[in-house]
Amino acid sequence: MYHLRVTRNYCRHISYISSETTEESLKRSDFVEGAATVKKIIQGGFGLAFHKGKTVFLPYAAPGDKLEFSVSRKKGNIIFGHIERIISPSKLRKDPECPNFGKCGGCDFLHLDYENEIEIKKEMVLETFERIGKIKADISTITESPSRFGYRNHCIFRTDESGRPGFTMAETDNVIPFPEKGCLLLPEVMREAIARLSSDLLKPESEVRVRMDKFGAVHFWGLEDLFSPPDIVMEAGGYLFPVSPGAFFQVNTFLNDKLIELVLSLPEEEPRRITDLYCGAGFFTFPLAEKSTEVIGIEGDKEAHKNALSAAKLNGIQNVTFKSGRVEDKLRKTARADLLLSDPPRTGMTAKVIREIIKKGPKELIIVSCDPPTLARDTSRLIQAGYTAAGIHLVDLFPGTSHIETVACFRKNN
Repeated sequence: MYHLRVTRNYCRHISYISSETTEESLKRSDFVEGAATVKKIIQGGFGLAFHKGKTVFLPYAAPGDKLEFSVSRKKGNIIFGHIERIISPSKLRKDPECPNFGKCGGCDFLHLDYENEIEIKKEMVLETFERIGKIKADISTITESPSRFGYRNHCIFRTDESGRPGFTMAETDNVIPFPEKGCLLLPEVMREAIARLSSDLLKPESEVRVRMDKFGAVHFWGLEDLFSPPDIVMEAGGYLFPVSPGAFFQVNTFLNDKLIELVLSLPEEEPRRITDLYCGAGFFTFPLAEKSTEVIGIEGDKEAHKNALSAAKLNGIQNVTFKSGRVEDKLRKTARADLLLSDPPRTGMTAKVIREIIKKGPKELIIVSCDPPTLARDTSRLIQAGYTAAGIHLVDLFPGTSHIETVACFRKNN
C-alpha cells in the first residue's frame, strides 16, 4: 500500500568537480564528512558505502559513484548522509527527466535507466530476504511496468503558503511546487487537472487528495468550495469497485490486471474455501470467488468494508462474505480455508495474525506485500512453521521509486 505523498530530501546540493569554484569548496568544507564510493543500492533506495569503519547510507546515489557527503544523523557505526558533491559519477548515472528529482523526494531512481532500476530492485529484495529472513531466495518472475511514467491513479499533495501545489520534503513542512509539466508519475490528464486549479480553490498550506476513476475523470478532495464525490468507481480484473476517497486501491493503472492474473495463477489446486485478509474493496476477493465455492474477505478499515459490500452488489457476487474488524479477531472466528491470501499494509502482518494463520494451517498461502523487510520477516516465520516458499514474484507497481510489490506463494509441508 503505497500512496505517493512525501518522502525525503536528503540531497541538499550536488555539483560535479569541474563546475566548482574555490569559494564553494571552502563553504562546503565546513560540513563535508568525507568521501566514499557507493558499493550497491539497498532497501529504501539508499546507496551503501563505507567510511572510516562506518557504514554510510546515501539517497539518490548510483552504484560506483564516488561522492563527498555530509552527515544528517548517526546511530552507532551507521551514518545517514547527504550527497554534497559527485567527485566521479557512476557509469549508470543519467540526467533525470524531472527537474524536481532530489528535491521533492517522491522518486528515488530517476537518475538511472529503468532496466537498471529493475535490476537494483531485484537485488534489493534478495538482499533483504537474506539479511532479515536469513533466506537464500530466488525470484521466479519479474513484471515490469509498460511505462515508467503516467501510471498513478492517486496521490496526495500539499500547497505552500502561496497556495502552489507540490510535494513536501520529509521531516519538514517545506513544499516543493510541481515543475511546469507536473509530477511525471501522474497521467497527463491528472497533471493538467492540477495545473488548471485556480488560486481560489487552493487553500494555502493545506492537503489535497486527487484520484482518477475508471472513466478518466479526475476528482479532488480538500479544495475550497468544490464538490467532492463520496466515492468514485474504479475497475480491475473486469470488476467495478466503488472506492471512498481515503480507501486503498492499487495505484498502477497499467499493472493492476496483471497483478490479479499473477495471483490467480499461483494456487496449485483449485480451492473450495478462500480467506482474503486485508481485502480492501475486494480487489482480489472477487476474482478469487470465480475459482472457489466460498470466499471470506476480512478488512479492518470501515470505509473499505462499505466499499466491498457495495461492490459485491454492483457486480452481482453471491459467494463472498465480508467481515469488518481486527483481522486477527475475525480470522480466529473464521473456518479453515484451503487458500489464504493476505495483502497487508506496509507494516506487514502482526505477530497475532501470523499465529492465527499458522493455527488455521491453510494448504496454500499467498502474501502480496509492498514492503520486502516485513515480507522477509513473515516468510521466515512461516518456513519455521512448516511452509515452503513455492515462488517469489516481483511486480513493479511503483516505477521511479524504491518500492516494489512482491507476491510470495507458500505451500504447507505434508
